Amino acid sequence: MVGWLIKKIIGTKNEREVKRLRRYVRQISEKEKELDSLTNREIIELSKELHLKVSTDEHLRERIINGEITDEVILGFALVREAGKRTIGLRFFDVQLIGGLVLHQGKIAEMKTGEGKTLVATSAVYINALTDKGVHVVTVNDYLARRDAQWMGPIYKFLGLDVGVINSDYSSYKVEWVSEELVQEAIEKDLRVWPKGYFEEVLPSELIDMTAKKAFLTKLEPCERREAYQAHATYGTNNEFGFDYLRDNMAISLDDIVQVKGHNFAIVDEVDSILIDEARTPLIISGPSQMDTSAYYRADQVVRKLKKDEDFIVDEKNRTVILTEQGIRKSEELLGVDNLYDVKNIDLLHALNQALRAHHLFKRDVHYIVRDGEVLIVDEFTGRVLPGRRWSDGLHQAIEVKEGVPIQQENQTLASITFQNYFKLYKKLSGMTGTAETEALEFKEIYGLDVVVIPTHKPVKRHDHPDMVYKTKKEKWQAVINYIKEEHQKGRPILVGTVSIEDSEHLSELLKKEGIPHNVLNAKHHEREAEIIAQAGRLNAVTISTNMAGRGTDILLGGNPEYLAKEILAKRGKTPETATQEEWKQALEEAYKITQEEKEKVLQLGGLLVIGTERHESRRIDNQLRGRAGRQGDPGETRFILSLEDDLMRIFGGDRVKKMMEFLKIPEGEPIESRMVTKAIENAQKRVEAQNFQIRKRLLEYDNVMNTQRLTVYSIRRDILEGKYLKEYVEEFIRDVLEEKVHQLLPEEEPELWETKPLEDYLKELTGRDIKLPPARDKEELIEKLTNTVKQIYAEKEETLGKELISEITRIVLLNNLDHLWREHLHVLDRLREGIYLRGYASRDPLIEYKKEAFYLFENMMFKFKESSISDLLKVEVKSQEELKQEVQREEEQAEKLLKQAVFSGVEGKADQKGPRRKTLKERLQSKRRR
Repeated sequence: MVGWLIKKIIGTKNEREVKRLRRYVRQISEKEKELDSLTNREIIELSKELHLKVSTDEHLRERIINGEITDEVILGFALVREAGKRTIGLRFFDVQLIGGLVLHQGKIAEMKTGEGKTLVATSAVYINALTDKGVHVVTVNDYLARRDAQWMGPIYKFLGLDVGVINSDYSSYKVEWVSEELVQEAIEKDLRVWPKGYFEEVLPSELIDMTAKKAFLTKLEPCERREAYQAHATYGTNNEFGFDYLRDNMAISLDDIVQVKGHNFAIVDEVDSILIDEARTPLIISGPSQMDTSAYYRADQVVRKLKKDEDFIVDEKNRTVILTEQGIRKSEELLGVDNLYDVKNIDLLHALNQALRAHHLFKRDVHYIVRDGEVLIVDEFTGRVLPGRRWSDGLHQAIEVKEGVPIQQENQTLASITFQNYFKLYKKLSGMTGTAETEALEFKEIYGLDVVVIPTHKPVKRHDHPDMVYKTKKEKWQAVINYIKEEHQKGRPILVGTVSIEDSEHLSELLKKEGIPHNVLNAKHHEREAEIIAQAGRLNAVTISTNMAGRGTDILLGGNPEYLAKEILAKRGKTPETATQEEWKQALEEAYKITQEEKEKVLQLGGLLVIGTERHESRRIDNQLRGRAGRQGDPGETRFILSLEDDLMRIFGGDRVKKMMEFLKIPEGEPIESRMVTKAIENAQKRVEAQNFQIRKRLLEYDNVMNTQRLTVYSIRRDILEGKYLKEYVEEFIRDVLEEKVHQLLPEEEPELWETKPLEDYLKELTGRDIKLPPARDKEELIEKLTNTVKQIYAEKEETLGKELISEITRIVLLNNLDHLWREHLHVLDRLREGIYLRGYASRDPLIEYKKEAFYLFENMMFKFKESSISDLLKVEVKSQEELKQEVQREEEQAEKLLKQAVFSGVEGKADQKGPRRKTLKERLQSKRRR
């Protein structure tokens, strides 16, 4: 009661923050009045002056990077607002400026669907890009990266900033004006709103929506990836930014590094999807491993013969499958092994565990689809296919065997990072989404990000009905069909959300039987995504969608004129490209008239109706579905129709509701519809969210161990790549190696007790020279003398080969050794992680044990790196061209001799199974010649 009263008097923390930011919005509006009287040329010059001031004033630059709201920030926001009006015809609402200020401060802006987040980001991007440190705008897919950069491109270009785009197929672009000459003419003529009536020979009609206007003003020109990153602002997906970071840290030349500006400021669109939903899966760059894939086929045959609850137990809540004692014995019998847990059977046990998971936790058309003989992962949060992505650790191979498609080689980790640790690299991080408040605690705890809920521009008129809960799925689907039929007869547009492809296709079949025309949007039909969503608000439209997170296209009541115009042209056998300007203009006018008439009718029917057929594990995904109705002050309704057999209800919360239904004697076909039931379901979701949070937190805790090591290795690697401190590294390595070995091989403290031979043998192995131990009073003096001796050998090598050559050789040797050992280390850590949980049975914390083991392994790896690098450098020999030619000739003669012996002994015939031996040898020799 007291808390409620305090909030009523002084407002919530969120309300106070929004009120504070409104003061700055008023200042921006005052600046806008001043800018309105300036010419285009004066606006451009003012932006140049601001850019020069911010980029050269170190103190001001730091203040902007730290998110302070200075006079320069106020001016920058006013310039962006003015540029938006003049170039793309969009003026920031006050609430959009509040959103931009929240982003600039390094916080998360929660803005409802349709509130214009794409435009909001430009203000924060612009003012931070003036620092010349680079800004990354992170989107959920390539299409949105290209669309947003091109759509908002005119604002940046007008104010003098470059914009780059990176895509997952390794293509990259820069945003350029469609016509530089016409733009300059528009500037000189001082035209204030370019798309409205200017360049009539290019722009066919004023009815074209913003999607077409962006294409008219700017275009995407292919460029080098490095160039895209050198732009003031770079748009791309979370995966590509992360993968480019990993690739940069695998580069063998500075010229191959693309993220040249580092990690200054990132704005993450759909921040909840990227930083929370996808955070359970680390980014991994991998290469082929040596595991025998036949183990997966053997394991699959065994798993098909095992019985659930007798031979293994499935825990759906924790997504694990565990063999029982009976199952272990049965598996050993079927595999023909004495002890499944013997070290020699470790690969077979691993394959068996993955086969169990593949068969009993991963469902076709829910977690993956099979297309063209390939298993493709379906993103559980967006319903999209993830081409090129594979489950790691042999799971993908197990599913391939299960589905009878060609098995691909298992991969070994070469480099990896979690999204949590990647995005922590940025000095300032912010994000925007329609649903973040439910995860505010996780954002704060993991990323240090506060969430600010931005008010809507117009009041929300959407009505959210209580959930309807049925006993069985059959009753639920019948209720959904009846509800759709009833509303469809009125002509009302309906969007139906499902949680899996399986459900969407089942509902589609039911609607076909009822003769109700509809569109299906899921991983199997994602090519028509934008078109399906854009027209989901038309009269009589029924759209089934597998998840609506991050779709990036608004549902316009009455439909989208541009897409409808394309349909009109298609009926006439034309496309926008082949039609004349007059035909295109006529089609647009027809489409605009139709959509406006339909919009009026849809508004009278109550707007878009959203039906949810199952609750998702996360409340945010449900809220994203709801948010499709009632955008920008439009009316709308939402309702979830559920059953006690739905996965969420069955696993986490159905018993209580079931007992309630039995107690109340609810007859078949009748639902429970009450706020209490809705609350019970939300509580179940909260439990799942808490569990998933713990999973992500645990993943981060384990990755933090590797992250410390990763940052150390990548820091050393960058120094080596840049040729920094090479001699210092070598001298430091010499001392470290000798210090370690002196203490190891001379355990006694007294010099007269030292057994010198093991150390002298080691020195010969390390340097290739006979080195006698010099007299010394103690170990410290001995280490000092030996260090000087070995340094002298390196100095002689430097004198013989020359400083430039030895420097390049040192760089290559250090780089190769570090990369090789780091890859091996990652593989060892993967295997350590698999079995570390067993320490829990000995009452030890697996995480603490993992930290200890990982630290020891890393120390060991670093010693090997230092030792092998010193040994290679001290033994390296540079051969002349003539010496190399003679060596190749000797090898050729030896190879010919071996070939004759092989043919004579009959080995040649056996080699045909793997390809002719003669050809392989010749190829090897030719390869050596080329080197």
